[in-house]
Amino acid sequence: MSLERFIKENVKELCDKVYISPDIPEKKLNAAIKSMASNVNPDYVLAIIDTTVFGGAKDGGLFTGKTFYIHSFASDTYEIHFENLKSVEYSEEIIETNNGKTETKVKVTVNFKDGSTNDISSLIVGMRYKELVDFLNKLTEEAEGIDEFIMTSQITPLSTMDESVKADYIKLLCNFAYSDDQVIDSKEYAEIMSLIVRIEMKSVARLSIRAYMLEGDFHEVNQLILSRIKATTGDERYELIKKSVIKDIIYLLRSKDKTCNWNENEFITNLQMTLEVSDEQMKYIVETIINDEEILAQRKNDSEITKSMKDMAAKATAVGVPLAAIYLSGSVIGVSAAGLTSGLAALGMGGVLGFSGMVTGIGVAILIGVGAYKGVKKLTGLSDIENNMQRELMIQAIIRNSQKSMSYLIEDLNELSRQLSTELSKGLETEIRIQKLAKMISMISQGARTTSDKINNAQKESVIAKLPRYISISRVEELTNSATKAKYREIILSCYKEAKIEDDEKLVIRFELDDSKTENELSQLHDILESLGYFNVKDAALASTKGLLKNVFSV
Repeated sequence: MSLERFIKENVKELCDKVYISPDIPEKKLNAAIKSMASNVNPDYVLAIIDTTVFGGAKDGGLFTGKTFYIHSFASDTYEIHFENLKSVEYSEEIIETNNGKTETKVKVTVNFKDGSTNDISSLIVGMRYKELVDFLNKLTEEAEGIDEFIMTSQITPLSTMDESVKADYIKLLCNFAYSDDQVIDSKEYAEIMSLIVRIEMKSVARLSIRAYMLEGDFHEVNQLILSRIKATTGDERYELIKKSVIKDIIYLLRSKDKTCNWNENEFITNLQMTLEVSDEQMKYIVETIINDEEILAQRKNDSEITKSMKDMAAKATAVGVPLAAIYLSGSVIGVSAAGLTSGLAALGMGGVLGFSGMVTGIGVAILIGVGAYKGVKKLTGLSDIENNMQRELMIQAIIRNSQKSMSYLIEDLNELSRQLSTELSKGLETEIRIQKLAKMISMISQGARTTSDKINNAQKESVIAKLPRYISISRVEELTNSATKAKYREIILSCYKEAKIEDDEKLVIRFELDDSKTENELSQLHDILESLGYFNVKDAALASTKGLLKNVFSV
């Protein structure tokens, strides 16, 4: 077992209030980092022990894969680095008080490999002493033989993983699609292509998948594919991938017939046993899929979407299936998850899904479109029209996914047409007509691709029209000054470039929007700015004022 996994599986015994990644609320994560470990990247936090009375998470402990940070209201942060830890001792001493009574004084001593010791009893008030001592001693046993203590990001969406992992993930879906009738039909093909769009698979990898789809007799066995994924990703990410792939396969089953039961499908039940996913967890995964589908089918408004999200998040912890795992590859109904985290954060729910602090390529959530595109702040709802804004925007996101899927399908059709033409050219003259038909198919496909490109370009222009041409650096810096929003700043500034602008007959340096960025990048930029309150007059004014004052006092 990895050290990080040991910590996450056992830390809950140390206190009543323990938050484990990926289910750490964003406010608590920010507070704990600021108070206990200001230099720690929030993506690498494994767990937080909150010993504060009112749950502010400023006191207690914070774990990474290398260090245990301890903070008490009466002292500075104390760090225990696992590579230096030798053992921990628990002792009790009976002492007599001034009034003649006796009391038990507990002492917890940390022993380090260099021979030094330290009494941390006063630092761990609020934690369970004996359990902590036992925990740290077992941790040192787990750490034996480890040459290098490492920290890994606790949430890495599928879209940001290695292309080989993406390819193997898609192969599992291909195996399922092929298993019932020895062919991947048009509906299955389209859904798999939609997933390929969501996880942003590169063209080279798509070529290998295309060949894999067409060569059903040469498909690899699931166990071999899974072993490669596990070897590449490690235990932590593999645990998320297991639930995610189950979710996508069950949706593929439901996409053809919603009356199908997963437990009647031999492929799925065998995969369930291999991945060790319980029936209760399978049932929950199906519920999340149905919840996604109902957003469209039942025309849920923003308030209803928010409520369903909270309900699913609460149940996730109970069944042991983090929503981060369920939405690792994005939403099953075809919506890419890029930017959704910023929307959840604006609702105060970013940490619930475990993606707080991450933006690029995020694959997360039932809150399709809530904050991902426009109007998170409108969830307070002053009118029914505003309260339905998210669903409309979600549909636009689905259209974008479908259009890109169509582009990939056309690429495939062109390639098949080319191969058909090559083979037919070896035949008889009577086959000339077929060759002409093949050319016509290719021509039509290219025309469709051109139309798709025009749509995509128009959509990009639509996004550009909603973005500030020039960005206020001071405002951005003020709006992204917390630990979990630090990454947003880098992404925002990467979409702007320095430009010399004439202002009142003077040349001034400003940061102008880089319109060479892709539509995805610009859409993500808009999502982030919206969620940060950049377009909100009150928030923007406050941030600008703070930024200005900082500049004045720094002179």
